Amino acid sequence: MKKPPILYLALWACLWHIPASAQSEAEWPSYFQLSGHLQAGFPMEGFAGKQNKDGVGFGGQMLFQLKRGMPLFAGLDAGMLYLDQEKLKFTAIEDGQSVDYRRVTHNNIFMAHGLLRFKPFTNGLAQPYADGLAGVKKLYTRTRLIDESQNEDNIVESDTDLSDSAFSYGLGAGVQVYLSEFPTILGDLRVTYLPGENATYYTRSQEAPDPIEDPLDVFEEVSSPTALLLIQLGVTLQLSSRDFEKRAIPDDGD
Repeated sequence: MKKPPILYLALWACLWHIPASAQSEAEWPSYFQLSGHLQAGFPMEGFAGKQNKDGVGFGGQMLFQLKRGMPLFAGLDAGMLYLDQEKLKFTAIEDGQSVDYRRVTHNNIFMAHGLLRFKPFTNGLAQPYADGLAGVKKLYTRTRLIDESQNEDNIVESDTDLSDSAFSYGLGAGVQVYLSEFPTILGDLRVTYLPGENATYYTRSQEAPDPIEDPLDVFEEVSSPTALLLIQLGVTLQLSSRDFEKRAIPDDGD
């Protein structure tokens, strides 16, 4: 059966956002979005078999519209996840004085991705979108020695015990909801699935020594793929070229 021409027109308009009104392309605003969010991260597949701790953290995106009137945005996405930590307190005698120390070991993931977003234009309060991402995950373990004898914690030394990176890619979907009109603030709920190549990292050992002499003693070095499921909740500031335009006010005296 021959498809009606109106179907082809609708598909073309959806992909290329051909204007249906008399508004010219030069009059369309261009958009910029700056987002921040809190996130929870859940190891998946082979990563879940090695890393038994879920993570919490934060992140953000910066997006530019590729072309006026086109529902495509490109930019950067970055975030941190804190997976696990172990600490050990002890007292040392220095120059005849007792000094309280705390040694803390953290397992973290830093993520940085290029981001391509398809966000169709809607007139409703809710605006759905879909993301494609490609970038890198950096898994690292850091230990800090902290002097607790002062009123404020004094970091005596900080060392990276292990660091490895893996290529990362994935898909995401979310929805933005208008919270205010000017400035344009949107609530943002997003779910992202990020498979990743193998990396070597520390994870909590099933047979940790007791007692421990160093926080790193409770971790063991392993290697696996690095798939993550991220659930993110945040806010987005949306700016348009119209926000910066100085519109001329007609002079009634002319």
